[in-house]
Amino acid sequence: MQDGTSSDIPASEASVRIARLRRWMVERLREDGTYATSVPGLTLYRWSHTSSPHYGVYTPSLCVVVQGEKQVWLGRRVLVYNPATYLISSIHVPAQSRVSRATPAEPYLALRIEFQPQELVDMLHEDWARSLDGDVPEPGLQVARSDGPLVDAIARYVSLVDSPEDEPFLGPIWRREIFYRVLRGAGGARWARMLMAVGHADPVHRAVRYLAEHFRDPVRIEDLAAMVNMSPSTLHRHFKALTQMSPIQYQKRLRLLEARRLLVAGGLSVTEAALSVGYESVSQFTRDYARLFGLPPSKDADRSRLAP
Repeated sequence: MQDGTSSDIPASEASVRIARLRRWMVERLREDGTYATSVPGLTLYRWSHTSSPHYGVYTPSLCVVVQGEKQVWLGRRVLVYNPATYLISSIHVPAQSRVSRATPAEPYLALRIEFQPQELVDMLHEDWARSLDGDVPEPGLQVARSDGPLVDAIARYVSLVDSPEDEPFLGPIWRREIFYRVLRGAGGARWARMLMAVGHADPVHRAVRYLAEHFRDPVRIEDLAAMVNMSPSTLHRHFKALTQMSPIQYQKRLRLLEARRLLVAGGLSVTEAALSVGYESVSQFTRDYARLFGLPPSKDADRSRLAP
């Protein structure tokens, strides 16, 4: 596997194919918003204005901007992707992001294809496991350059929105081709390393998965390290390399994001939201919440409900 363009088609072909996909999306997405589709894992987006930074959780997914630009902050890393690049996430990771280029005349257009890492591990050769071994994990979010064959495969997969009767037959083939193109293209070696870690039950990936599934539960770093057979110091170092956060910071961020979702949806008091995500102290929850979102819980929830 090489870390470069995956075929003889010039890189400029990617921009030509992105333009075709852009026209398809412009014709179908007339209003701003998030569009769920019947195609497995596929979501479409349209926004006419830039946005303020906001927090969310990236799930394992491939994210492609067709028009405009988006910025993502993962710890101190700033990732920028646009029609020339794509972003891929291998784990559940909280991150801050914003639409950084969009106008009513040229709205931000993007798509996301979610996946389960395990479904792609069988695409990797066993000898890659030896050649891709690294002492410290790759960050869970990566940006790489798009190429023509990848964009072409994505466009065919997206076109199934118009022909859902074809999806059961062609969808799995084109979906597999998308991720094959990612593995063979620029940045593929890094992503293969991440997938290998998932497929071989890498300890730090197990720790991330455990916290993502049990973020409401009390946890001590010593207990988490013992669970995945690592020393606390090694787990801390590898966990931070993967997520740009310590295990405790990661857990806290997931708790606060879930609490915010519950508060904005309505129906829960601040105390109920704090207790439901695992906080034992409401005052500590309020301090942590305001530190992350800039306002106390109730005021932030009110502001979020009024936001366009």
